Amino acid sequence: MVKKLLKITFLLSVSALVRAQSFDLIPDKENPYEGGPVQFYKDLNNVLIKNNFSPCKNRISEMFVAEIQIAEGKGEIMNKKNEEDCSSELFIKAFNEINKLEKWDSRPEKKKDFSILFYPIDYFGNFKEGYTPEGLKKEAQFPGGIDAFKSELNSNVKKQKIKSTGKSAVIHFKINTEGDISQIIIESSDLNLEEKEKIIKAVEKTDKKWIPGTFRNTPVIFSHRLSLML
Repeated sequence: MVKKLLKITFLLSVSALVRAQSFDLIPDKENPYEGGPVQFYKDLNNVLIKNNFSPCKNRISEMFVAEIQIAEGKGEIMNKKNEEDCSSELFIKAFNEINKLEKWDSRPEKKKDFSILFYPIDYFGNFKEGYTPEGLKKEAQFPGGIDAFKSELNSNVKKQKIKSTGKSAVIHFKINTEGDISQIIIESSDLNLEEKEKIIKAVEKTDKKWIPGTFRNTPVIFSHRLSLML
């Protein structure tokens, strides 16, 4: 149990660190690396092996969030002076070799600022074809999909008899490791406190559990947001 909680906390901490858009989630037409994320991580692993770089200690908690800027066909790590651990040092050395491959595209339509998440444990002998850090996680799923959840939620909202047609709200909530919804927050400048409380009740009355999200096949807490028109 303690080990699982540590993994959950670790994942949430990583999410808080990532400020720029994730490299893995940049649309194909905007991705600045030739071959996209899958090719980048494959090349990264190849240069680690080719240059005989020493692996880290293979702890799941070892990671580095690199803030990258692309200019004139090269990538620069903007936060490298703030890091001195094994994961950051290993990534910086490998990234310098990646630049030598000349696969960065500086055309205007390509993304120039993004973050790359580096887990040393996933490289060398552990590397798998098609790997991306984003592929390590699976988001929480509602049985039948998000449309089924929206349908049930809309039905519950109507039962609350909220007289606010045309008003909007954004619902924030978390799905815990058991698939239950918690920490519901209603964000809206249109609704009063009573109406927000009724929407919270409507969310709480959804009677099906979610399929928990996972990271490295371990259940984790996931945050979710949903827009609602009344």
